[in-house]
Amino acid sequence: MKEPPRLARWLLDRRVPDDDRGRAIRGDLLEEFRRDDNPRRAARSYWRHALSVAVRLRHARQRDPIQEPRSMVESILYDVKYAIRSYAKAPAFTLAVVATLALGIGASTAIFSLVDGILLEPLPLPEPDRLVYINETGHNGTFISTAWPNYLDWRVRQHSFESIGLSREEPLTLTGFDQARRVRARRVSGNFFQTLHLAPVFGRALTDEDDRANAPGVVLVSDGFWRSTLGADPAAVGRMLRLDQTPYTIAGVLPPGFQYLRTYDVFVSIGPVAATPNLADRGNHNGFYAVGRLRTGVTAAAADREMRAISADLAREHPATNTSVNATALPLRDRVVADIRPTLLALFGAVGFLLLIACVNVANLLIARGAARGHEIGVRIALGGGRFRLIRQFLVESTLLSAAGGVIGIAAGALLLQALVAAAPEGTPRIADVALNRAALVFALGAAAVCGIVFGAFPAVQLSGAVGQHLLVRGRAAGFSAGSHRLRRGLIVVESALALILLGGAGLMIRTVDELMRLDPGFRPDHVVTTQFTLSGTQWTGDRLRAFYDDVVEHVRVIPGVEHAALAFALPIDGSQWNAIFIAGDKPVPERAHLPAAAFTPVSPGFFETLGLRLVRGRSFTEGDKGRSQLVVVVNETLARRIWPGENAVGKRLKQGWPESNTPWREVIGVVADTKFNGLIAETPMQAFLPLAQETMRTLAIAARTSVDPGSIAPAIESVVHQIDKDLPLYQTRTMDAVLTASIARQRLSRIVFVTFAGVALVLAGVGLYGVVAHGVTERTHEIGVRMALGAQQRSVVGLVVQQGLSMTLIGSAIGVAGDVALSRWIQGLLFGVTATDPATFAIVVAVLLVVGAAACLVPAWSAARVDPIRALRTE
Repeated sequence: MKEPPRLARWLLDRRVPDDDRGRAIRGDLLEEFRRDDNPRRAARSYWRHALSVAVRLRHARQRDPIQEPRSMVESILYDVKYAIRSYAKAPAFTLAVVATLALGIGASTAIFSLVDGILLEPLPLPEPDRLVYINETGHNGTFISTAWPNYLDWRVRQHSFESIGLSREEPLTLTGFDQARRVRARRVSGNFFQTLHLAPVFGRALTDEDDRANAPGVVLVSDGFWRSTLGADPAAVGRMLRLDQTPYTIAGVLPPGFQYLRTYDVFVSIGPVAATPNLADRGNHNGFYAVGRLRTGVTAAAADREMRAISADLAREHPATNTSVNATALPLRDRVVADIRPTLLALFGAVGFLLLIACVNVANLLIARGAARGHEIGVRIALGGGRFRLIRQFLVESTLLSAAGGVIGIAAGALLLQALVAAAPEGTPRIADVALNRAALVFALGAAAVCGIVFGAFPAVQLSGAVGQHLLVRGRAAGFSAGSHRLRRGLIVVESALALILLGGAGLMIRTVDELMRLDPGFRPDHVVTTQFTLSGTQWTGDRLRAFYDDVVEHVRVIPGVEHAALAFALPIDGSQWNAIFIAGDKPVPERAHLPAAAFTPVSPGFFETLGLRLVRGRSFTEGDKGRSQLVVVVNETLARRIWPGENAVGKRLKQGWPESNTPWREVIGVVADTKFNGLIAETPMQAFLPLAQETMRTLAIAARTSVDPGSIAPAIESVVHQIDKDLPLYQTRTMDAVLTASIARQRLSRIVFVTFAGVALVLAGVGLYGVVAHGVTERTHEIGVRMALGAQQRSVVGLVVQQGLSMTLIGSAIGVAGDVALSRWIQGLLFGVTATDPATFAIVVAVLLVVGAAACLVPAWSAARVDPIRALRTE
């Protein structure tokens, strides 16, 4: 029987103590030496291990490492230094782990910041949890604005609120400065700021006296407006502002940073419009919404019940206007973010899955590295290292990695957050409150800590429980490796399942956006530019308005490159500005609660040609449809089909307003194809188009169809309008293509985020599967050599490896599909034209995952097929 080199044995005898532990070390090394058939290689290996053990033991005697350092701090510092040295020796491994963690933590921190700033952070108002949003609802439960007389009755009859204020958004034209411009304004009741518990920095607040009919106009200006427009002049209080040609006295300046729902320049009183018949009519809902401050101890649910009871009383007292009109109250914060909440929660869930995938991938890498360090751990255990000591070392190493990943992840999250805020759809509520704040930093550090402690525990517990002699002699053999491999295979199943859930979400969002892009909006958005204006002042009487309409349209039409031009009160996609009930002349009048309602839109001749709306039957408006001619109307197919099913609507009559009202009857002269009006997703409402000359409006949009780039025409349109009225500002200048794109911005953003996360998850899952399969091939080299020595073909070896690798992906796919089905209700609200359990989408994403899995398995499988049987048999 062969013996190891004498000098090496002498060295071991000198350095290794003659006890059970020393004899175990010498026995393990002797057994490993005799097992190697190559004498030269066996001698080299024996010398290497003998020198390693001798040096370690000599160093141990000098520093006494078996004894714990004098303090826990010293011990941890020692572990940190050792971890840094070991990671410096494995830069590829270190970079992979840190990059994976930074990716997961950065993405999750950015999305958390969005969720925190929009959904979780309190509104920037005093005691925001006591603020309640109140509005009225129609017979079908849809939200409608609040009628002024109903609001006055609420204030007298309610007992749940300290006060209820009323307000509406009302952009105004500011004149009297160098150039007329549009300012963002909100018209508010006298107790509005009292309800918010907000007082001006200087000056006075509004009062109920400012709500009196024909009371002088009063305005509170924002801090930003005071500084930018009024030069931060302390004497600005008492100055006059001319808004929409109406004088308003500046009563005070609001605190810096104040915003209600969004940033406004000025807040104007109701007094100047309180005497208008339109506002005093209980049947008119003029865009006002109420906000109430709950009394101490009163809940929003109790206030909601009281408001419904008051609405029922008003319906009995005023059946002509309040039948089927209800009121609802809910927390202001919930109402502000109601539309964006499902999107943010879905994105937060998606990034949570991505973070889990990153953590699982890191755990796999740590387990693989731990398996490769079996001999090192064996020596540590043989030299007296306790289980707790080893677990602590592993946790220090993983925590160090997660801390590095967390720091880089925070930096990456800040950059990603900037990109998300920039890409957020226009009008996203509270987007200005989004920031990488303390809560986001705590979240990032917490995620890093969890990754380091929880997922670093896998290899720590597994390796620390092993037997030192076993690891020294058989660290690469089946016993220990089998346990490691089973754990890694289980993690790959989890990773595949999570990746498939993200792939399913991405596939559904891709299908949604594709369906929206293919949807026929009912008009031609290409080569159309639009801009808006508002005429103000008492000089704009009916005849002067009509003359102004004609001047604007004629001047725009002669601009080079313009083919058609028209004016409209509302544009497709943007939504209706005038919803009203109506009755048909030849149909029975329904019950009051079931009177039909339509979106009424005054337009000038040429509107249908400019926007590309298709005339189905009858005719469109002409220059002859003037104020003194026969009153006419053009309806859409939805209105014609619902009111006159199976009949020709042309020649029929309808009247806007209550049945008993004295509004005139109009003859239907044409029917146009349905047009998407309230966005692309919403169902097309009944629409009635009126001649602008017969129903004049002061706020209108100019639309021009061009033969050139529509954006290049916008300056020319502004120039010709200012030739007619130099003090008339234009605003919201954009192309209809941009309007169409903006209408699905939320879905497009969700698609981008889901696809990005799913792509990263797919790469991580593929890399993780490759690592597990490659590690398994390395461990099974001897077995593969035996198979090939017994006649196994290369293709059978490849098939065996791929089959075993894909089995993990298949199991994960099945779990992922079940998870997608279970989570379908969370994403259904974001979808259009596809269900959350669409079989075709699931089939595609499963196929994609399997293809990536097969590709990840083929590389190590091909390496296994090229194993030399002779060399493989000598491996063990």
